Amino acid sequence: MIRLRLLSIALLIALFAIACGGGSEPQASPTPAGSEGSVEVLGSIPHAGSAWAEGLLVSDGILWESTGLEGKSEVRGIDKESGVVLWSVANPDGFFNEGIVRAFGKTYLLTYTEGNAYLFDRIATRPYTLFAQYDGEGWGLTATEDSLINSNGSATLYYRDPQSFAITKEVPIEFESARVERLNELEFDGTYVWANQWQTPYIYRIREDDPSDVARFTLPSEVCPEGTPNGIAWDDEEDAFFLTGQSCASIWKVRFR
Repeated sequence: MIRLRLLSIALLIALFAIACGGGSEPQASPTPAGSEGSVEVLGSIPHAGSAWAEGLLVSDGILWESTGLEGKSEVRGIDKESGVVLWSVANPDGFFNEGIVRAFGKTYLLTYTEGNAYLFDRIATRPYTLFAQYDGEGWGLTATEDSLINSNGSATLYYRDPQSFAITKEVPIEFESARVERLNELEFDGTYVWANQWQTPYIYRIREDDPSDVARFTLPSEVCPEGTPNGIAWDDEEDAFFLTGQSCASIWKVRFR
């Protein structure tokens, strides 16, 4: 009788394991906070003119890029399959373009040291229209469902009202208990804010609703070996990111693992 009971218990345990998925392979888990992830390179296209990239995004099926340097700054559209420049709009006033984002029915553009934020419209008589002024430098720019987010070269992300550009929240970013200084180009994929760290091969993934959840990715040596990585664009149709940088000869399509 004891042996029969033991067999019955063993059978119940086996059936329970099967019901709980014990017979299938476990699903791969995302890179946990505080750890290093990996980067899979899927391909690349030419980066025309090896431009000084300051902002990169995907909109209307193409790449939009803001390029910097005084007297050379422009906003341009790029075919994401070939790298061909489809259109470009120079900055007639010669200021240094920085981060760019299309959100809330507008295209917002930062400047480096001028303290001016502009609205950009490539078909308008004056494509660059002053929108707001701010203190400090402008670096990266992205947007969530209800806020703009910018970086300024520090370890803090600044949430801003999309109508007034007033700061509504400041979020310091740390990785392994150290502040992540020189946060630069930004992108939001609906869950995470992604950030280049200037003059490093690092990209940080910051959970937007819990910014203590931070992971770091080291770009492979083939990504922008001749320049400085800066530029992250999320493409939800391709489930991939496009990356480039300052004086980089290519734009790379990647996935973060």
